[in-house]
Amino acid sequence: MSAERVPVLIVGAGYAGLSAATLLAWRGVPCLLVERRASTSRLPKAHGLNRRGMEVLRVVEGLEDALFAASRAGANDSTLIIAETVTSPPIKTLVTKASLDAARISPSKICAAGQDRVEPVLLRFARERGADIRFSTSLARFSQRDDGVEAILRDEASGRETVVLADYMIAADGAGGTIRDAGGVKMEGPGLIADTIAVLFEADLSAILPTNGFVLYYLRNSALSGALVTCDEPNHAQINIEYDSSRDLASDFDDERCRGLIRQCLGVGDVAVRILDIRPWQMAALLADRMSFGRVFLAGDCAHVVPPVGGLGGQTAIQDAADLAWKLALVVKGQAAPSLLDSYEIERRPVARIAIVRAIASYVERMRPDRQELRIREEEYGLLETSMGYRYRSDAIIADETDDGAPVEDPLRPSGAPGTRLAHVWLRRGEETISSHDLVGRDFMLFAGPDGGEWIEAARRVGVRSGTPLGVCRLGFDVDDPEGLFLPRLGVSPEGALLVRPDGFICWRSRGRSPDALATLEASFARARGENIAVGSTPVETTLAGASA
Repeated sequence: MSAERVPVLIVGAGYAGLSAATLLAWRGVPCLLVERRASTSRLPKAHGLNRRGMEVLRVVEGLEDALFAASRAGANDSTLIIAETVTSPPIKTLVTKASLDAARISPSKICAAGQDRVEPVLLRFARERGADIRFSTSLARFSQRDDGVEAILRDEASGRETVVLADYMIAADGAGGTIRDAGGVKMEGPGLIADTIAVLFEADLSAILPTNGFVLYYLRNSALSGALVTCDEPNHAQINIEYDSSRDLASDFDDERCRGLIRQCLGVGDVAVRILDIRPWQMAALLADRMSFGRVFLAGDCAHVVPPVGGLGGQTAIQDAADLAWKLALVVKGQAAPSLLDSYEIERRPVARIAIVRAIASYVERMRPDRQELRIREEEYGLLETSMGYRYRSDAIIADETDDGAPVEDPLRPSGAPGTRLAHVWLRRGEETISSHDLVGRDFMLFAGPDGGEWIEAARRVGVRSGTPLGVCRLGFDVDDPEGLFLPRLGVSPEGALLVRPDGFICWRSRGRSPDALATLEASFARARGENIAVGSTPVETTLAGASA
């Protein structure tokens, strides 16, 4: 049986898999994605992309606009409310459109599109950039070799099998995926939180909902606990209602019972309701004890199951994909050492852990205040810090004396420390106003102060010597900072510099001059690309409280 050869094989066409395919193809890395389903999701499932999710996707020209175009709601047009019913007075209003202005934090805005709208957009962009994506195709089995992964793929319609040899494989096959089992990966954490029924329905909501934008109600009353969320199709919405599986079976929720639940949620007893879909699912909180084994990398729900409260699950999956894409691209092209890939698990697993902990806290705060025992308070951080202020630590990041070991920082007060996300600042380039984030995305970038010319010269020489693209940006020469915010937020003097990775995270910083700028930068750039790092470096130990699943 003849074999195809591809640098990266991706299994699963959810947020993680499609984002990885899009970003790898955009970086010029051939990839093959297989999905056992016949198409992308036909159900809304996850709703909305947060600012960090949009930041990592907006690097692909046109993708940000296409995602906004796929949503019925405008950018930032979101309302989140806790209430007994949709038509009862709010217990608490969490978010309104007016409260979502975060121009100090990010150039990106929140996109409210549902998963059924987002996935086709990602699919289109991935294919247009050369990704090979095959639906109705499953991974039958695989084995690892010294030089890659040998995978047997099966066409679901014909049963025909083909062999693919890949340098690396991304397992994005979801919470119920089986790839992790082959590597002996275990899921740990609290496990099952709630049995839930999801009901997609159509009704005349025009006189019931307060806005035409995206609306999410967390519902708390004596009869039910759950949520109602609007969809991109007008007059379509979805409810998620918890039920007691010791008393009810999922099959007990027929059309008539679900109509009654919908009317209870709305607080309107006579509205006509058409049921479109009824699906049971389980809300859970789980984290893989490893996110890689050999040449296989776990991404998205197969690596971490995040309760869908607070919008962190899909974003964490997209961020996994973005992290893998730039690292794999450099390694496949020979511009970084294979040991750079060890930093994926070391950096991403702690981020997934705090996302899970924050989501559990949001579930308790917004839906079930009676379940305080679920919270892991010692690892809780605010939603903004968790979604935008998470920090990376690995051998590929050169920490300085300012590192206090905190897992997050306040994105409203950026430090510029290695391991933190580059601060967003509005800059001027000629007649154009741009974000500092518009200067990063594809390659490494060295930022230097106006008196840091020696760093710029060193960067040009280092880029040539290493064979790895290294961009340069000197404040006052390449861009101007009208408000004088950039250097203070970077934590460097006019003579200083810092190195930013393609994902927008700072990996090295010099606050001022260096006796030997060339040697200093050359060593730092090599380490940021995985050189001089022992293969199999010990991951940062992270655990999630609760029994193993």
